[in-house]
Amino acid sequence: MKLSNKNIIKLFESNIINLFPKKIIRLLIKKNKIFFIKIDLVKLPEKNYPFTISQEDLENKKKIFFENEFKVPTNQFTYLALITKLIFEKEIGFNFLDFGAQYIDNFFFLRKKNHNINYYYHDQVQNNIQVENFIKLHKLNNIKVLNNLDKLREGIFDFIYFGSVIQYINNFDNLLDKILHTKPKYLYFSGVNFFFNKNSEKFICKQFNVFPQINYCFFFNFDYFKNLICSKNYELIYFSENQNSQINYSYINDSINDTCMYLDLFFKIKD
Repeated sequence: MKLSNKNIIKLFESNIINLFPKKIIRLLIKKNKIFFIKIDLVKLPEKNYPFTISQEDLENKKKIFFENEFKVPTNQFTYLALITKLIFEKEIGFNFLDFGAQYIDNFFFLRKKNHNINYYYHDQVQNNIQVENFIKLHKLNNIKVLNNLDKLREGIFDFIYFGSVIQYINNFDNLLDKILHTKPKYLYFSGVNFFFNKNSEKFICKQFNVFPQINYCFFFNFDYFKNLICSKNYELIYFSENQNSQINYSYINDSINDTCMYLDLFFKIKD
């Protein structure tokens, strides 16, 4: 059932869509390639992006990465392990924070190229507990769970990685203030939704591509987000389209009369 962009936007913006059977909604999403629809919210819902992992999930990830030398984590920047190796190869060790890490496949992936990495995991509370138990069970080295962000101190991290997570956090600006206060040397934001016109700093969208789960996320004005980081004594040294950038933004583009992009941004603290 293929509909015009105008009708799709009107339908999915309204509450009428909630009256449809899930089977029909799923069909509409698939046929019309619906990823995001802009909505009139100023804050993300309290319960957003529910995601839980189990010990079985972690065991499977460990098995996959030990059996496949060239496996790259989902939504991971393919060359992240090589970049960290180039930067920190001559260091005795470096501290890497994976913020919103979900599984620990990033740890297995990065450790293959970076034997001097001290990897810190941070995610939702229930996932932090699961990963802590997994670390203890397998007696893993060079990996810790960061539970309390209030205990961050200056100079603790050399590299902080945000893997498609910052747009799902309501108080992202306060979080960035807290993290940037510790003065990490490098920041990498992977898989962030951006727009470029000057009409607003940000807006919120409903995310439908993982239906029946519906998530909510921010879209950021590129200059607003870049300046937010650069105002804290950082410089943008690289940005590009994310490798998983095959997203249909047409419904958003029509709503805001702009072209959205799914980007990676790499920042370095100024000397």
